[in-house]
Amino acid sequence: MITDLDEIKKSEITRFKAEVFYEELKFILGDTEGKDIWIKNHGMNSRAFSIDVLDITSYTPLSMQLQQDTIFIHLSRNSIYHQLPEILFHPLVISNPSMSNREVVDAIRQNRKKEEESLHFFIPFDTELFNEKLKLTNRYINIFTDDYAKQNLFSFANAIIKKDIPLSKEQLYKLFLNLCNSEQLKENLPELEKLFRSILGFDVVLEYKPCTLDDSPFMALGEGVLGYDLGTHGPVISEQDDVYATIILEEQLDYKTLEKNRNIIKKILEFFIFSNRAIKVEYRFLTNNGFELGTNYLGYDTIPLRKENINNDNKTSTQQTTLQPSA
Repeated sequence: MITDLDEIKKSEITRFKAEVFYEELKFILGDTEGKDIWIKNHGMNSRAFSIDVLDITSYTPLSMQLQQDTIFIHLSRNSIYHQLPEILFHPLVISNPSMSNREVVDAIRQNRKKEEESLHFFIPFDTELFNEKLKLTNRYINIFTDDYAKQNLFSFANAIIKKDIPLSKEQLYKLFLNLCNSEQLKENLPELEKLFRSILGFDVVLEYKPCTLDDSPFMALGEGVLGYDLGTHGPVISEQDDVYATIILEEQLDYKTLEKNRNIIKKILEFFIFSNRAIKVEYRFLTNNGFELGTNYLGYDTIPLRKENINNDNKTSTQQTTLQPSA
């Protein structure tokens, strides 16, 4: 690991901000399981300028003994030691003019030794504070992968959608991303089918069908007043088609789950379909449910065999109901 640290110290990542350097260091070293990474803050000084990372070592700062599974990142930041009053660590000493140069040098050495011991004492506390700050930094650096950042994304997506849709957090977030691209998805049925597949995990076939208005606002001929409520009579074809969404079921679902999925599809389609279109949600089974004569009980487990063939574009289907006689 010494060779790796020497190469890292020569690389350009040492000029990164400490939080970014920390993540890059873990990426370069690979598996950091069993390794202790400690932060030692040496204090701010003019020589460091804006460089955060001063050094990276595997030696214990006090004993200078090599520890293969320990990494010390030396930063030009203030430690808790620098934030506390100096008198707690270095009591005031009345200056004595009679002190010799040797005594002055010894006093300076004692202060430096005590400072080094104090900095070493606060390493665990400085490391814990650094890790907390690292979490805050990762919230906007790794916005799509960090757990804290994803929670913010989920809350943000929920506030933007502002609809009571029973989706999981991941499903809600996928819907939010697609809503950001709503201009390309508007009335685009093939792409909306892919959207439902990615969000819900099952196929939904979408198609337009003519909208027929059976309830005419006019009275029948001979029953109305001319110029008042007398007009056409009978069904009227609307200019806007309805949208039919067909859920493709590969297995039987209970009624509550089926109704839940129908409501979800309808609420999602409301984002991408013109508001003057009616949305009809249906379902279709791909499996055959059938029986043979003489083997089942009528009214109990007798179900007509339904054969449904869906063509390649999933737009049309034919249904045939047959009874299979027993051999």
